[in-house]
Amino acid sequence: MNLKRFLTVMLTFALFTLCLSATACDSRGRFNKKDNADSTITSNEPQPYPVIIDSIVIEKSPMEIICLSPALTEILFEFGAGDRIKGKSEYCDFPLDAKDIPIIKSGKSFDVEAIIKRSPDLLLLSSPISEKDKIALEREGIPTVTIPSPRSLQEFKDVYRAVGLILNGMFIGVEEGESVFSDITLACNNSEAFNLGTFVYITENMLFATGDTLESSILSCFGENLAKKAKGYVFDKNTLSDLQPEVVILNDIYEIDDLQKDEVLSELDAVKDGKVILLNNVFFERPSARILTLISEMQAQYYDIAG
Repeated sequence: MNLKRFLTVMLTFALFTLCLSATACDSRGRFNKKDNADSTITSNEPQPYPVIIDSIVIEKSPMEIICLSPALTEILFEFGAGDRIKGKSEYCDFPLDAKDIPIIKSGKSFDVEAIIKRSPDLLLLSSPISEKDKIALEREGIPTVTIPSPRSLQEFKDVYRAVGLILNGMFIGVEEGESVFSDITLACNNSEAFNLGTFVYITENMLFATGDTLESSILSCFGENLAKKAKGYVFDKNTLSDLQPEVVILNDIYEIDDLQKDEVLSELDAVKDGKVILLNNVFFERPSARILTLISEMQAQYYDIAG
C-alpha cells in the first residue's frame, strides 16, 4: 500500500469510528447526538480515539511502543515521545538517548516472543512483517502498524501526519504532525536559499536518483534533476554527455576519483571543473528532521564550488 492511500484509509476509518463511537452521523457525515435520555453525558462528545489505521484499531494514545524503524524512532523523539519507546532495532541509534533503549530486533531476526513478553501498546514498523507474526501479536492484543518509507516530499509529510494521529488521535493529530514537519516544509520551500541549476544525484551502486525517489523529491526543491523522467533508479548515463548537468551530487561513500574513473562521467564538465557535492545518504535512507542537516551541508558545499 502506498503512503497516500495509507493515510487516506487511516483518516476515513478514523472518521467512521468516530461517528460510531461518539455520535450518529447523517448521510453527509455530519455529527448528530444520539437519541438517548442521557444525551448530556460528556462521553457522547466526539472522541479522538479509537482510530483505525490500515485496519488496525488503536484504542488510545500508546504509552509503550516498540519501534523497529530507525527513521520512525527519530520522528517519535521529535514529537517528544522518545520516552515511550521500550524496544528498538539495533539500527535505531539516533538521537543519543535512543542508544539506551533495549534492542528487540538484531539484524534480520524478528523475536515475536520478546515483543510479546514486553507487551507494548503498539509495534511500529516501516517494513511489513509476516502475516504469521502479525496474527501472533494481535492475538496477544499488540497492534502492529506499518508506516511505509516515503518516496516523495508529500509522502514524507504524510509519515509525520500518521505519527501525529497515532500519538494524538483525531482533531489535533494531523495538525500536530504538520507542525512538527513545518521546519522541513519551510526549508524545502525556500526558493531564495540556493539554486543548483541542473543536477544528477549518484547514489549507492553508482545508480541515479530518479523522479520516483525521495532523494529526487528533496533535491529538486533546489534545482532540476535531469533523471526526473526515469524510474526505479534506472537512468541512461550516456545521455548526460549532451545534457551536461551543472552540478553532480554524489553519495559520500564514493569520492570524486570514482567519477573520474568512469568513462562517461569523467567527461562531464561538472566533474572536470570540480562542481561535485558529496552527501551522506543516510539522511535519505532514514528520513527525519535530520534532512535539514543534509540541506544545510549541501548549501555550504554549493557556495564553495560556486566560488
